[in-house]
This record gives sequence, structure tokens and C-alpha cells, in this order.
Amino acid sequence: MFTLIWSQLRRRAWRAGALFAAVLLATTGFTVLTGTISTSRLEVVSEVDANFRGAYDILVRPRGARTATEVERELVAPNQLAGTYGGITMDQYRTIQELHDVEVAAPIATLGTTMVVDWVPVDITDLVDRSKTRQLIRLDPVFLADRGLSRSTRVSHYVYLTQRPLIAMESAGTGVLRFRDGTVLKEDQDCHLYPLEVAEDGTKRRLCGAGVVHTAGSQITDDKAPGFTVFRLLPDGRFVQGSNTGGGGLRMQDFPAQERLLVGMPWLTTAGMAAIDPEPEARLLGLDQAVVSGRYLRPGDASSGRDGRLLPALTARQPQIDETLSVTASAVDETLARSLPGTAAGDLHHRLGSARVTGLGTVRLDAQPLRPDVVNGVPSIATGVLVHNAPPRYERSPDDTLRPAAWTPQPEQWTDNFRFGVGGWSGFIFDTAFRAATPAGAADARLLIDPVGVFDPQRLAEFSQLSRVPLETYQAPGAAGADARSRELLGDRPLAPSSNPQGYLAPSPQIILTLDALPSIVGPQRARDAISAVRVRVANVRTLDELTRERIRRIAEEIGLATGLDVDITVGSSLQPQAVDLAAGTLGRPELRLTEWWSRKGVAVAVMDAVDRKSVLLFGLILVVCVLFLANATTAAVRDRRRELAVLACVGWPRRRLAALVTGEVALVGLAAGLASAAVSFPLGWAAGVATTRPQALLAIPVALLLALLASIVPAIQAARAHPGTALAPLVSPVRRARRSLLGHTVFAASLRNTRRRPGRTLLAAAAVALGVGAFTALLTLTWVFHGSITGNLLGDAVSLRVRAVDTIAVASTLVLAVAALADVLYLNVRERAAELATLQAGGWSDGALARLVAYEGLLVGAAGAITGASAGLLFVDRLVGGVPPAALAATVAAALGGTALAGLAALLPASSVRRLRLAALLAQE
Repeated sequence: MFTLIWSQLRRRAWRAGALFAAVLLATTGFTVLTGTISTSRLEVVSEVDANFRGAYDILVRPRGARTATEVERELVAPNQLAGTYGGITMDQYRTIQELHDVEVAAPIATLGTTMVVDWVPVDITDLVDRSKTRQLIRLDPVFLADRGLSRSTRVSHYVYLTQRPLIAMESAGTGVLRFRDGTVLKEDQDCHLYPLEVAEDGTKRRLCGAGVVHTAGSQITDDKAPGFTVFRLLPDGRFVQGSNTGGGGLRMQDFPAQERLLVGMPWLTTAGMAAIDPEPEARLLGLDQAVVSGRYLRPGDASSGRDGRLLPALTARQPQIDETLSVTASAVDETLARSLPGTAAGDLHHRLGSARVTGLGTVRLDAQPLRPDVVNGVPSIATGVLVHNAPPRYERSPDDTLRPAAWTPQPEQWTDNFRFGVGGWSGFIFDTAFRAATPAGAADARLLIDPVGVFDPQRLAEFSQLSRVPLETYQAPGAAGADARSRELLGDRPLAPSSNPQGYLAPSPQIILTLDALPSIVGPQRARDAISAVRVRVANVRTLDELTRERIRRIAEEIGLATGLDVDITVGSSLQPQAVDLAAGTLGRPELRLTEWWSRKGVAVAVMDAVDRKSVLLFGLILVVCVLFLANATTAAVRDRRRELAVLACVGWPRRRLAALVTGEVALVGLAAGLASAAVSFPLGWAAGVATTRPQALLAIPVALLLALLASIVPAIQAARAHPGTALAPLVSPVRRARRSLLGHTVFAASLRNTRRRPGRTLLAAAAVALGVGAFTALLTLTWVFHGSITGNLLGDAVSLRVRAVDTIAVASTLVLAVAALADVLYLNVRERAAELATLQAGGWSDGALARLVAYEGLLVGAAGAITGASAGLLFVDRLVGGVPPAALAATVAAALGGTALAGLAALLPASSVRRLRLAALLAQE
């Protein structure tokens, strides 16, 4: 039998070659694709395991803390904790701590924002004219925020500089002022407590500059705005201050002489405050290792001092706001400066309003970190009353952009809580409001902060940037420009928070206290449930396998059942860009389009599940298409040899031997193709960037043999069961009785009837096309869907870059096999119906009409398969990602049209073979 098999293969070398090529293509593609899938799978797992974990695994918040936007979009906005105040009790926190498998439970109480006043030294030494005896310099401060787009002007400040001696005040009382040289004057409220100046003729004249009130062009309406600061230029070129900014009567010797002329100006800024449990915070984020000066917080650090309001705290090394102080200096008319001593405050105010000034220059200072000052003899930081800021409320635009609701601020409802006697409040409270703000305490409930240590947020424990959770307490928020106009306005820098308590971006806490200090801040009653969130880290989490995910889910469920709080699994979260349209501000900032990084929870789990299902599907898809192609090719070979098999049956060959003959021929071709596939797997794998191992290459041999045997089963059985007399009958296709058709006797109608003459063969070709187009539809749609919902975040991008090559190879292989299967079916139809086509040609049909007949058959079969495959691909995507965006329908239509076009191309070769039919020979055979 082997001799007969070998002779048949040699006699029909073209058919054997076709079978060999088919098995070689399918097996080699399968082997290389298997290696690619395995490699990608390892890389995906490695990438996820390296980047799935952020600072914590579970976030516990008060019940109802999820915003409407978070629920709707399954996203979490940055700095959500900035709008969450209390709601978790100390008992609930301890319950979470005691749960099994909870490695760290770190609570945080977001206390709100407060105003802090700082005195910044403005150096105007280089602007002084040392040749003048007296000079008056006007300083016009402007505070800039939002990368310089927002401007808040402050009341002008005047510096009077004289080279004449100054006599400080000794005491004041009972309406009488006594000076150090014994001079006694009647108290003048307009002149406050400023010194005397000794004129050139020895007379002593009063300086009354402190009584000037100048509010033009300022948002400041405080009638206690600062007036003048008096300095003396000493003969040795140094400077000494003769009065403090507020006009107090401190003696000159209390102000040491300095080389530089430094004018202190008040800078009121916003500072966020939060309370932590020091030990868990150190274990979770390494906050203790981020302390750069002083000491770390200790458990039990609570209020101290005489009034019980001196609170130990950590302060941030860097400022958490983006603000700049720009001071423009101008020289006031010299005549006015010379006549200033002895001029009444009212007259001086009137004359300053119309005085000529000459510009001297501008001094700029950036925001500085919080610095302690001496308050009641103790170095501390004085703060205003805490204010709670609610989260922004968003409106959704048709293009999926979010627009935070904006309204005109009403600071008069709570400005008294921020008011200082040193110059009012920050001008940025008058900017556009995006958050509701309410005072958290009484107007006199101010705090003194004892900065025991300074921490650097940049030194916190490192976490993967791909899985960074944007709910961190120590990360300053930012929003980059989303279009060219916004980026240009922002100077290619991200928008950052300002001192507007109702601003869109809330600054991260700059003052960190302990939970033990809460009773002194919010009162004993409110301190019981002042925790805003608990961040949980699960023990023994190293990889994101199925068991680990189930453990994390179980712990999250236990927390929810035990506490009744809102629990979110943040392990595997990643950042996703979100477009935000920010309305224009009232202080000059125009409307901006921004990009923020919002958090999508559980992305790593979704990606791994999706990759698992997609890899299994592609693996099975290649095998199915291979079997369909080989079955069709083997069927064609068997039908081509029906006469020969019939002769063997007539001479006594049993059915099992006929089946073995067909199976042996196909198995021999499959074995040869498997050996060739094993040989070429190495260079093809190297070209594809896949490290093909020897076991993978040798696997091609049994796979090729198995596929060939499976594909030969049905054709071999058909050959063995055929009756010898039937087998010797002419090889023609049955013709069904024609029915009336709306299409009549057109070429298209004939092709439609022909597709129904052999439904099994037509369904096989349509199934092959459907599988190829289905894979192509899934590739197009998944690319779009992953980019929009999964690959739009950082972790999704890292995974998809390694999976996309597998998708491309699988789809390309499937399409090639599907087109080849359709072409083979059409070619087999042409061979079997050769006599029929010759008869039609004899009856007057042209070569073009016959070619169109075959081409239409290919298009009909291809269109049916393409529509079915496109629908199946869309259904697969829907099952994979849980929904199909409307834009994916366009990709589905494109895939269906592309599959139909490929079917038309596959029909070209069989259609062109009609022209080579020999009319006379075919008719003679009939």
C-alpha cells in the first residue's frame, strides 16, 4: 500500500504540493503563534505584577462618600479626600486594624484649609538713592497665581527713608506720648506711635505716615490697612528700622542695623491640615524617613502650651501652592518726601493721591514653605479658623468632557474667620468659586502650630507611576493644558492650587498633626468620628494571581460588613486622562481646557482577565480555521480521485483499505509538512522576535499529523462508502428544479442558485470567512475600545503594547487561511461543473459571463461569512469589555466590507480559470 500511496503522490504532485503547503502554513503559523502568545503572556504577567500595586490596596471611606461622577464613570477624581471630613469613628478604625491579613491600616483625618500669615522680606536695597537725605518709595504688591494668569492687587505700601536721626517713643498713656529724649506730645491717633525726626535746624517733627489709608485699585477693604514703614540710612551705609509695619512704638535698638534694606510684607496663604496615626503612616508610606529636619511625630503628640493650643506638627518642605509676589517700586515726588515730617495724616493722604512717581524696578518672590514666627514668646505658626471645602460638582459635555460648576464667591459670609490685624485676608478669596466652603469652627478658634519637623514629600516610599493612586495625601494636584492654547497660556506647566479656599484645585495638606491632637482642634465630641479615610495594605501580596485577588476581595468584604463603610479595592488601579473645561476666573484667568489624571480602579485585574480570554480564543480560532482549510483541501483531493477509488473497489478492495489509502496519503503529507514546519520555526520565530524553543518546534510534527488525520476522516469515510457504480458515474453536481425568481435568468440569479447546490461546501467556505472576519472585527474594535476605556490609562498602555503583536499575527494567519479556503472551494466547484460551464459556453455565454458567474458565487459566500463574522466579533468584544461604544459599529461595518472585498479577490483566480476550459473535450466526455 505504501508503494501505491507514494506513486499517487508523485502522479498528482500539484495536489500533494497544495496539501503540503496548507499543512505547512497552518502548522508553522500555529507554532509561531503559540510561542508569541506564551511570550506575551509572561510579559503581561510580569508587567502587571511589577506595576499593579500602589500605596495601598483598599480604600475605606465614610458611607455615601462616593460622588455621583465616581459612581457614573467608575473613576475617582484626584484629591477626593480634600472634600471628605470625618465620618469614620476610632472604633471602626480599630476594627479594621484587627482583621486578619490586614498588614497596615493607616487612617487620615482631613481637617480642611486655613489661612496662614507670613512676613516675607522684600529687598529694595538696590533701588535706594543714597545721595538723597529723604526719599519716599511706594511699593505696589501684586500676587500672581494660576501660572501668572490671575492677579490680586494689595494696598500700596510706603517706605520713608531718611538720613536724619530718629527718636523712638518711650511710653504712651493718659493721652500723652513720651519719647526717649524727654519730649512729651499730645497723643494723635492719626500718627499712631511713630518716631520723631530731627531736622537739619535741630527741630523735631512728628512722622504721621501710619495714618494713611490708601485702598484704590485693591480688593482689600480693611480699614486697618498698613501705612508706612520708616527706616534710617546710617552714615556707615547700613539701614535700621524706625517703626514696625503696623506703626507700633518699638524702640530703634530693638531693630538691629542691617546691610540690606528689607521691607516686611504680609503674605496670607492657604494651608491644608490633616491628622494621622504616626506609626501606621510610617509603615505605609515611610513618612518618618521623609523628615529632613527636626523629628517625626510621636504617638501622643497633642496640645501643649499655656492655653493648650500649641500643637506639634510636621510641615511640608515645599509650598503646596503656586503663587508669586510681584512688587513694583516707584519713587514718590521729592518735594513730598522732603515735606513729609510734620505733615498731618489727612493732608499727606490727599497729596499722595496726586503725587508724581517714577518707576524704579520690580522685585519678584515665589511662595515659600511655612516658617515659624514668635507668637507670645513661642516660635510657632499662627493659623486662622479651619474651613471645609466640598468637592466640585461636574456637568458632562457631549464630547465626554467634564465641566466643574462655577459661581460667584460670597466671601462676606465667612471672611471674618480669615481676618488678621496685619492686613485683611488673601485677595484670591474673591476669585471664581468651584467648591462650597463653610467654617469648621468659631471665629476665635485659631491654632498655634509647633513645627517639630519638616518632611519632604519627594522622599516618600516609591510606587510605580503606572499604578499611582491619585488619592495620596502628600501629592500636590495639578492639571496640564489639554490643547495648544491652554498649554501656551500656562507656559507648558501644569495648573496648580492657589490661596483660594474655593478654588478648583485643593492643595495637599502642608500641616500634618496626630490623631491625638484632634480634641484640641475640633473638640472632644467631633474627634470621635473625625477620620476621613483608612488606607489598607493587605499582607503577603506579591503577584496578582487569582488567589491573591480573592483574598483582597474577601478582606474588603469583611471590612464592609464589619464597619458598614464604603470600601473600594484600589489594587491594580491606574491613571486615566480626563478632559476638564475650567471656567474663567474673576481675577484674569481665561477659560482653560485641562487634562487631569483620574483613577480607574481594578484596571490590572481587568487587563489580565481580558488577555486570558483573548489568548484562549485566538488559540482555538487558529486550530478551527486550520481544520476547516485542511478538510476542504483533503475533500478536493478525494473527489478528484473518485474514479480511481471506484476501480479499486471494483477489484475487491475493502472499505477499510480504501479509507486507509486516503488517510495514509494525507498523513504522509502532514508528516512531511510537520518536519518542514519544525525546521522553519526557528528562523521564523527569530524574525518575529519570539524565542522558539526546541519543544515548541518539535510540537509542530504531531500537530501537523493530527490536523491532517482529523481533516481526512470525513473524506476517507465518503470514499469508502461510495458504491462502485456511483463512483464511476460522471462527476457532476446535481441541479435543482428552477423556481421562479425576481432576478430572472440573470448571471447573478444563476450564481445564487449555484451556492445552494452544495450547501455543505458553501457553509464550510462561509465559516472560514466568518472566522477570519470575526477575528479582524475583534482586532479593530478592541484596539479602539482598549484605547478608550482600558489602554487610555498608563497600566493599560503597558500591557496592550505587548499583546497587540499577537492579535495581528493571529488575525493575519486566520484571514490568509480563510481566503485560501474560499478560493479552493470555488476552484473545486469550477472543476466539478466544467462540463456544465462548457455547455453554457456552447449555448452562447461569453467568457466574461462565466467568469462573473464564479465571481458572484465567491462574493455571495464571502458576504454571508463576512456579515456573520463581523457580528460575532462585535459580540465577542461586548462580552470581553462589558459594552460596545457607538463608534465601534463603524469598525464592524468596515470589517464586513473588508471581508467581502477579500472574498472577491479570492474569487479572481477560480473565475479566470473558466477562460481556459476546452469546450470540445468537455462535451466529448459527456
